[in-house]
Amino acid sequence: MKQMSSIDIFAIIKELKGIIGYRVENLYRDSSDRFFLLNLKGKGEYRNPYLLIEPGVRIHITEFKHNVPNRPEEKIIALKAHLKGNFVKDIKQIDFDRLVEIELAGKQTYKVIVELFGNKPNFVVVGDGNKVVFASWYRKMRHRDLLPGKEFVLPPSRGKPIFSMDSDEIAKILGSADNADEEVVRVLARGTGGGGVLMEEILARAVIPKKRLAKTITKDDITNICKVINEIKKEVENLEPSVSLDPHEQLVSFQPIPYRSNPHQLKHFDSFSGALDFYYSNVRPVISPGLNRYQRKKEQYEKVYQAQLETLNRHKNRQEIYKRIGDAIYLNISDIDELLSTILNARKKNVSWEEILEKLEQAKERGILSVRLLEKINPKRGTINIDLDFDVVEVDFRKNASEIANDYYEKAKKARRKIIPAEQAILETKSKINSLSEDIDEQEGADAIILKRRKRNWFEKFHWAFSPNGFLIIGGKDISTNDEIAKRRMRNDDLFFHADVQGAPYTIISRETSDNELMEEDLQLAARIAASFSSAWKAGYSAIDVYYVNSESVGFSAPSGEYLPKGGIMVRGKRNYIRGVELELAIGYEESEFNIKIIYGSPDQLSTVSPIIVLIRPGSESKGKIAKQIQKIFLKKAVTWDQKAKLKAIDLNEIVQAIPHNSKIIDVQYQGI
Repeated sequence: MKQMSSIDIFAIIKELKGIIGYRVENLYRDSSDRFFLLNLKGKGEYRNPYLLIEPGVRIHITEFKHNVPNRPEEKIIALKAHLKGNFVKDIKQIDFDRLVEIELAGKQTYKVIVELFGNKPNFVVVGDGNKVVFASWYRKMRHRDLLPGKEFVLPPSRGKPIFSMDSDEIAKILGSADNADEEVVRVLARGTGGGGVLMEEILARAVIPKKRLAKTITKDDITNICKVINEIKKEVENLEPSVSLDPHEQLVSFQPIPYRSNPHQLKHFDSFSGALDFYYSNVRPVISPGLNRYQRKKEQYEKVYQAQLETLNRHKNRQEIYKRIGDAIYLNISDIDELLSTILNARKKNVSWEEILEKLEQAKERGILSVRLLEKINPKRGTINIDLDFDVVEVDFRKNASEIANDYYEKAKKARRKIIPAEQAILETKSKINSLSEDIDEQEGADAIILKRRKRNWFEKFHWAFSPNGFLIIGGKDISTNDEIAKRRMRNDDLFFHADVQGAPYTIISRETSDNELMEEDLQLAARIAASFSSAWKAGYSAIDVYYVNSESVGFSAPSGEYLPKGGIMVRGKRNYIRGVELELAIGYEESEFNIKIIYGSPDQLSTVSPIIVLIRPGSESKGKIAKQIQKIFLKKAVTWDQKAKLKAIDLNEIVQAIPHNSKIIDVQYQGI
């Protein structure tokens, strides 16, 4: 697996300077225990970014969704207590090495040290007095100890960074007698901080074969090397990140700038984080907890299935052998009865077992047929063994042959009665195994789908919809957003809507968001949004009137002598009414390559976008319960693995936000499914 090199880290740190000032909102460890996720919040170029830190491999902003446990481990809970709420004060690379330090400031200052090298890399949190408060693992080492409460010591330096070296220093490394007979690329990679990829690029640009021996490097070669180093340093100031693809478009590597030593075609990205996120999300698929769970269950049921098959075969074999014994006894019933009666009568006359055995042996020698069946006498058990050719069975000599045969027939019946339930149990287990196989196939397909965290648009802080002719409609959610809509978002020529009831959102049609002509269906949708999210829904109304006016008719000051409450408005002039607006809302979804967005409005408006439309009206079920039902309805009709994965990944709160208040589902419409 490709790890980030020193120059990769140098480049990403330049980008990550953008998170300075952001607050640590939350911290997670992914379900596979591979990496940490820091959810950050702040004002800047990133909107609520997630910083992904995988010790030994990578560090970057991620847009993809990652599985995290519902209940974190105790050590992660303890780590949250230290870091949550702190601000990113600084982030830097240590000595051009594969070490990153993130400084967090709050009530206490912490440093997060991330090792991006080695077979057992670490994630260390250092607190006051440079004491270790957390580490992925603790250990005593030759050069340092990494233990809780002990002073933190950095790993040994890998050498002076090549970007900081002058020609004399480079010449000294290459001219060392110990390095004379080694390839120049190996000498530079080992003797400087930078890594093999960077050294190959430097040599390629300096037109020096990487396999040349160090002792053959001339003064002019070293001058060229220094010139190239300065050239690369300047290029890294203006990143041109990309991912390399082979002829089959399989991912090969990533790079922060174009490498002349790289023969592959390139896929370019706007940011290095974007390139790293794309590369690692494609080449390192994570086995989800769901897949592990399905596989474990399937293994358990397969063990049960094998045990059930063995039990069924045992019942069938017993039925067959017991019936066969019964048949054989009836076939030899006269001889067996004669043998049994002979033994029983002798015992009644107190003939000793020794004498009985002697007489039976004599009878065998004379060729008496009944005695040929005798295999053995068990005096202490009161039984004899008789040989039926295919099997030797032990029987009670106090019973007659008919009774013994019937005993075996009864055993055969009992075995047969167990066969049907055993077969039924096998069918049920097999069905569960098949179902789990389908779940595994589905989960494997879903795990292969790359899901991105959906970027929210500015208008999604309001109730919103796009009308059939492309006009943006936004409505307030509370006093604060009502005030923002009326005073900051409303422009000249916009239309202002309000349900004719106390307690309703300020709703506007933004005329500047579409060049089309405003039509009746646009007005109707705005009225539906204004009515649905008003107090009328909570009150259980079936319909309500909505009025609208031009934005110029909305004022923010009361007439002389009157009082206007906070967030209040004055509507002057004639009001245009849309009567009897039905309190009914359609909820659907819009699918993109990486995620799904919940949309809502009228059925006609959604029918061209959403494959499924759920209609709701005022009712008695809570918003949360209705939201879960809607998600299940969407999932039930999902036709592809990626669609199911996206629907499962929907933030349930997105659906909750689309539901005005307690509701009921009245209809489900499928568009071409």
